[in-house]
Amino acid sequence: MGKIDATEETRRMAIYNQLHQHDQLRFPLEDYPTFAKWLNIPRNGKGLRLLDIACGQGFFLEAVERSALELESHGLDFSEVALDFTRKRVSRTKLAKGSVYALPYDDAHFDYCVSLGSLEHFDAPGRAMDEVRRVLKPTGKALVIVPNQFYLGNIWRAFAYGEGEDQGQEGVTTAKTINEWTQVFLESQLDVTGVQGYNGEDHIAWYFKRPDGKLNETERGWRLFLDTFIKPAIPLNLSQCFVFSLRRQPEAIETIARKQYMK
Repeated sequence: MGKIDATEETRRMAIYNQLHQHDQLRFPLEDYPTFAKWLNIPRNGKGLRLLDIACGQGFFLEAVERSALELESHGLDFSEVALDFTRKRVSRTKLAKGSVYALPYDDAHFDYCVSLGSLEHFDAPGRAMDEVRRVLKPTGKALVIVPNQFYLGNIWRAFAYGEGEDQGQEGVTTAKTINEWTQVFLESQLDVTGVQGYNGEDHIAWYFKRPDGKLNETERGWRLFLDTFIKPAIPLNLSQCFVFSLRRQPEAIETIARKQYMK
C-alpha cells in the first residue's frame, strides 16, 4: 500500500484545477460510448450502481447516462473546477468532491468502478486501487484504462524529437508496462479477467509537430495510412493504452462477506 503525501496531493489538486480551466483532459469524444459498452451493463442498468473515479469533466458519465437510463451513476474528483464542468454535462449522476485514497462510500457498494486514464496521475496508484477493491461488490467489475510506457507513439516521439510523453500535464504522469500495471492490481487483491489494447477507436495519436498547431495534408495522409494499415497490427505490448477488466480476488470476496455477516 503506497503512503499518501498530503502536500503532494494538494499540489496536484492545484495543478489540475488550473489545467481543467484551459483543457478538457479527455479521450476522443467518440470513444466514450465504446468505453460504456465494454462494461456490458445489463437491463438498462436498473438496480445497479457505477462509480467513475477521477471523473474529470464527466464525458464518460454523460455517455453512460445516455446508454443506461436507469443506472445509478456516481462521479468523484478532487478538482472542483472539473466537477463544475461535469454538473453542466450530466443530469442524474451524483457527484462528490474527494480523494481517491479515501472514497466516501460504503464497502461493497458498487457494481461497476471505472478509472479512465487517471491512475497514472496518482502518486500512490496502489492505494487508490485498494479503495476500488473496497467499494466494489464481490460480483462487481472494474474497468481501468492506463497508458503504456512503451507505446509505439512514445517511441516515435523519442526517435523524432528526443522527447518523452507526459500528456501535457505538468509531468504528473507515470506510465508502466503491461506487467507493471498487472502487479499494481494484484497487490491490491484484484484479479485481471481481461486486458486489451486501446489505440483510439476512431483515431490514432501519432502525430508530427506543427509550428502553427494546425493539421496539414501531410499529417492527414499519414493518419489515414496509420489508421488503415498500422493500427490494426499494433501488438498488445506496444499499444497506446491498456484496458484492464478487474474483479476482486476470492480472498477479498471472503473478507467482505465475513464483514457483512458480522454486521
